[in-house]
Amino acid sequence: MTAVSPDPHTLVSSEQNKVLRMETPRNPEALMKRDTADPESFRQRFRWFCYSEEAGPRKTLNQLWELCVQWLRPDIHTKEQILELLVFEQFLTILPGEIRIWVKSQHPESSEEVVTLVEDLTQVLEEKEGEINR
Repeated sequence: MTAVSPDPHTLVSSEQNKVLRMETPRNPEALMKRDTADPESFRQRFRWFCYSEEAGPRKTLNQLWELCVQWLRPDIHTKEQILELLVFEQFLTILPGEIRIWVKSQHPESSEEVVTLVEDLTQVLEEKEGEINR
């Protein structure tokens, strides 16, 4: 996979639409035991979790609930912090491909930081476009 430049001046369209391939074990218990302290791994497990006909609807729902609790941590996060996590993730998801790739490469930690990065990038790209059109 090509490294993404942290410099917005060097964005290239070839970085757009990259696909993240994630290997996950078939055993949900093994999946839940890995990387126990990483919120991003919990988020990914929650988002990539699939329905299991073998486990049945009740056990599958309970496993999904547990993954959500591990990710959002309602025992230590306020409602506002949980909403921040959800909105932060969704905002990153809806950004245009090339911008999303660059923003994620900057490892922002809040929605406000993402907005600042996007605004700065937009300004740089507009300035660059203005120079080209002269």
